[in-house]
Amino acid sequence: MAAVTSAVLVLASAAAPLRAQTVAAPPAGETACAFGAFVRETDPAGLNVRAGPGTEHKVLGTLPPMRRSSEIESLLVRVEVEVVAGRGGWFKIRGARDNDALFAGPQRPMFKGEGWVSGRKLTVKSQAGVGRARPQANAPAVLVGHDGIAFDSDAFVASGQLAGCSGRWALVEYGPLDFEGDTELEIKPAAKAGLAGGRFRAWVDRLCALQETSCDGA
Repeated sequence: MAAVTSAVLVLASAAAPLRAQTVAAPPAGETACAFGAFVRETDPAGLNVRAGPGTEHKVLGTLPPMRRSSEIESLLVRVEVEVVAGRGGWFKIRGARDNDALFAGPQRPMFKGEGWVSGRKLTVKSQAGVGRARPQANAPAVLVGHDGIAFDSDAFVASGQLAGCSGRWALVEYGPLDFEGDTELEIKPAAKAGLAGGRFRAWVDRLCALQETSCDGA
């Protein structure tokens, strides 16, 4: 990925309204969700899919790691999955598949059934330009992309990891970001609270399950 040429991160004033000071945690217990995500695994052995939300549960199968696209130069292709539930930083997935539009050849062997994986190994592509404090369209904004910036660029997808879900909303932790070109991103204190330097999180919608293109109307 290209190095930063000119990135502007705008940190909002800490004197924001009280209700905007905290990004809501995922709901307790198993939560129903419905969106596409991508596997961000680098281990050649692949990602374990388990029978329940935690490493104490048995392994049902594995999902292959990322690989270079044969169709789009420099693009890392990730296995695509459907996220149907979340619990405690783990996510129930199904329908794993390779993206035939991005890599020539047959589908790789992988577990295609229903099982659980850690959110640290999943990322999403959001065409939203505003991240919220809660999974609601009228919730306070804690992350704002200016000048038409949306959260679907390679920088956001590569740095993101899934932290929670609720319906068609995903709680995503990003950073550190590696921007190419001029980018202005407003990160409010609520998005950074409790996280390591350079990292921030927000609830996002308009999730696109295609790696190779935009989801018009998402």
